[in-house]
Formats: sequence, structure tokens, C-alpha cells
Amino acid sequence: MRRKTRRGVFFVSLLIFIILSWLTVLYALGYEYDFVQNKFLKTGSFEISANTDAQIYINDELAGTTSSFLGKSFSKSRLLPRTFAVRVQNEKYQPWQKLVDIEAGVFTDFPRVVLIPQDPAEDAIASSSLKGVTSIQFDAKQGTVAVSNGLQVETLSLDNGQRVSLQPFIKSVFSLTANLPGATLPAANSEINLLQSPDGNKGVWFNNREVWIKWLKDTDYQPARFAGNTELVARFPQKISDIQWYKDSDHVIASVGGLLEFIEIDNRGGVNISAISIIDSPFYYDKGSDVIFKFVGNKLTRINLNKPQP
Repeated sequence: MRRKTRRGVFFVSLLIFIILSWLTVLYALGYEYDFVQNKFLKTGSFEISANTDAQIYINDELAGTTSSFLGKSFSKSRLLPRTFAVRVQNEKYQPWQKLVDIEAGVFTDFPRVVLIPQDPAEDAIASSSLKGVTSIQFDAKQGTVAVSNGLQVETLSLDNGQRVSLQPFIKSVFSLTANLPGATLPAANSEINLLQSPDGNKGVWFNNREVWIKWLKDTDYQPARFAGNTELVARFPQKISDIQWYKDSDHVIASVGGLLEFIEIDNRGGVNISAISIIDSPFYYDKGSDVIFKFVGNKLTRINLNKPQP
């Protein structure tokens, strides 16, 4: 090989080495080539943590599952800045889906995704002996529900459905039950009637058709919100009659036009709303057992939010 040829091979090899090294450094720094914009862009990533095992779809393509050694979570890195349609799916649960905006160099987190069963397990735990029940009030402090037909008041245990007492109806005493913790309250129609979340960091109020959230403290997880921020979370064509906080302080349960609705308060990329059950009476959500109590006719019924019907 001639000296001139050897020199040419050397410089070509050096150039290839420099280019490959440059590409390696760019890759290590999180850059990838965007063939749409014809330039290198810094990538982003996201993570989803859910309450159950589920499959993750990105733009309708299976990308993985939430099953991992670190818990029920899924993460995806090295995504070019785009808007991706992300879906969390389990055949026994209602899907969760959002449009996720990926920004260059930004990690986007969805730390509290909750899937609700397609058909939550419901079982009747007690029957009222009263005929023509007209009033129902839950008492979270005592763990009971009082029902009345205007003549008598029967009190049942939420734990085992056993009758606690049966006594004559006294309007003033029965009305006080509505002010006990966990009782069904009148519709709140202003910020003055904030119902504080279990973690104490935010409050919810509603008018006839809207659900609003106010942050009382800065958040320490995504989405970033600051004390004083106020947001409209959901608007319904039907009337809202009651609302209660879910145990994680990032979802609420509302009675809307004859349906129990499970509503997330994270409005990034759309708000997920899942129907839980049909309802025509007051309800009570027990955070400790993660169940909802309601009456169907004269039967006290329990809905398990973690258990689909077999």
C-alpha cells in the first residue's frame, strides 16, 4: 500500500471515529435524530404508576406492562418531543387514557393512576325492616346508617349489617346526622364550602354541574400546583348531588344524574371519568376499607372498588 493511500485511510478512519464518538456522546446525553425536523433533539420520558397490573399502549401499540420489581409501574424513555396517545388497559377494568405531551429533557410522571373495575363487585349486606324509606343518612364516626320512613328510624351497622337500634322518628335528632363526618351533605355551590382532601392539601367544591379543586398547599409530585391554584376539573350535563374524596386525595367520587362517577383531578391531557354504579340514593365512601355504601330499594349495598365481579 502506498504511503499516500495509507494516509488517506488513516484520515478517513479518524473522521469516522470522531463522528461515531460525537454520536455516542449525543446519545448518552439523551439526543436522537428527528427525521421530521431533520435535526438532533433532546428526548424526554414518562412514567405511570397504577393500582393494578395493566398493559400500556402508546399510539395504539403495546409498549409494556405495569408489572415490575419496583411495583405496578411502567416507564418509557428516549421519546422525541411529541404528543403521544397513552392507554393503560386491563380487560377487567375501565381503561385510563391521556394525550401525553413529551418535552425535551423533561420527565413526566403520572404517579397515582387508578383503574376502576368494569363491573365492581356489589353485595347486599343488610335489609331495612322499614317500609317506604324516605330518608337515608350515613354516620362515618359511628360506622352506621340511619334510615327513616317518617315514623321510625332504624340504624344499621356498616360493618356487619346488624340493626343497632329502632326508635320513633324525631326530626330534629335525625336531621343532625347530616352534619356528621361522612354524611351526605347539601350541594356546595361556592368556594366557602370546600371539602378538604384526606391529605389536607386541597379542597373540592361543586355547583349543579361543575367540580372545582383548590390547592391549599404546594404539591410535591406532578402535576405541579401551588397553594391558591384553582381549576375546573369536570363539567356535566346532569346535576351533581354529592361529592366525596377518594382515599388518595387525587380522585373524587360524585353522584351525577343517577350515576356514581370516579373522577381524577389531574387534567393534563384530559380527565378520566369512570362510571362505578347506578345510584338513586345518598352514598358513603369508606376510605379505610375502600368501599362505597348505598341503598338499593331497602337493601344496604356495598361496592368494592378493588374487586371486579367474578
